[in-house]
Amino acid sequence: MPIAEVIKLSQTNKRQNLFDRWASTYDEDLEGKEAFPFFGYDAVLQSMLTAAELQPGHRVLDVGVGTGNLARRLPIPVDQIWGLDFSAAMLEKARLALPAAHLIQADLVGEDWLAKIEQRFECILSAYTLHEFPDPLKIKILTKLAKNSLKADGAMIIGDISFQHQADYHFVRKKFFDSWDEDEYYWCAEPLAGMLNQAGFSVHYEQISICAGTYQLRWKGY
Repeated sequence: MPIAEVIKLSQTNKRQNLFDRWASTYDEDLEGKEAFPFFGYDAVLQSMLTAAELQPGHRVLDVGVGTGNLARRLPIPVDQIWGLDFSAAMLEKARLALPAAHLIQADLVGEDWLAKIEQRFECILSAYTLHEFPDPLKIKILTKLAKNSLKADGAMIIGDISFQHQADYHFVRKKFFDSWDEDEYYWCAEPLAGMLNQAGFSVHYEQISICAGTYQLRWKGY
């Protein structure tokens, strides 16, 4: 195996193990959390639900479903919810909360999960997940989802650690340096909106807290 593949696999396993260990306390750790990087966490999830404008018959794909913290707030029947996550322990907790949901263990960097879905959704949601990936890989994953899993009139709603401008990014990095994770790739709308436009998305961004925001994306490639 090439050395680059070995390094990538090692990094993935390290992150997987971290989230497997975190699963038992994840919900409690985030409940009412008002510390970096989770300032405004509940407000972000609520903003995502508002932007999604879900209707009773809609099917939803939750990318990075975790323990089901966002999915269990969705105002649709649970059997209309699909969820992806790479952590088996997180999915175990999600199954307890959402027994009728369709939950799939998947590494977003791979391709195998596409065949396990085999349908399109009115809405694709992702909360506090894609900051794990560098910006070019974020866009690659989102493009893959749009092309393969989003209905023509559907929307993608992303809520994550994010900043409006690069100046805001650097200000918060300095202010919360001790909590800043240099192994993560926090969003910054100033360059990313342009990159997403070039990739074929229309983009609407809203800053929700000092370190989090929501992206409403629509695919223009149909």
